[in-house]
Amino acid sequence: MSEALVLAPPQTVAAFDAFLAGLRDDTSWELVDGRILAMTDPSLDHEQIAGNISVALRPALPADRPCRVTTGGVRVQMSDDVRGTYAPRPDVMVYCGAQDGRRNFVTTPLVVVEILSPSNMDGDRGAKLRFYKSSLPTLRHIALVYQDQMRIESYDRTDIGWELVTLTRADDRLVFAARLFDMPLTDVYAGVVLPSG
Repeated sequence: MSEALVLAPPQTVAAFDAFLAGLRDDTSWELVDGRILAMTDPSLDHEQIAGNISVALRPALPADRPCRVTTGGVRVQMSDDVRGTYAPRPDVMVYCGAQDGRRNFVTTPLVVVEILSPSNMDGDRGAKLRFYKSSLPTLRHIALVYQDQMRIESYDRTDIGWELVTLTRADDRLVFAARLFDMPLTDVYAGVVLPSG
């Protein structure tokens, strides 16, 4: 989703929460690298892709462990510490473990998916990606899904760091080994008309 700068950085999670408490509209916001950013309404293609992935992820959740899938409304933070400068809202997220259901954030994501558009690509592939890769020890999979072309940049945490696999063909498969999840790109992009070529 697109973003727009509204307050000068750096802001903390505490300042972000105070900002949100004073709002009177339904705009969605996130905190990225100390910047409070407005998120524009998603496109239909964005929502189709997010829905395709989240619906397919639900059956992959383990029956013996409390895990959930969220779609864009819940933010992720490094910890409960309100001095942090990141509270992004992934487009799709899987988190596991006991959570206080009254909270508006989680600290234990396992999978994060961001749907990219030309207007948000730099932020999602830059500051947000760096935060996801360096600050969330439970995170095992990150997928950056382009909505205007068949392309997914899939990051998997390994023993020696993050491994990137770029998926661009209809028969490529988006795999999250930590959740026994395997989805062909044709299903990821089902219902989305992509430009030819």
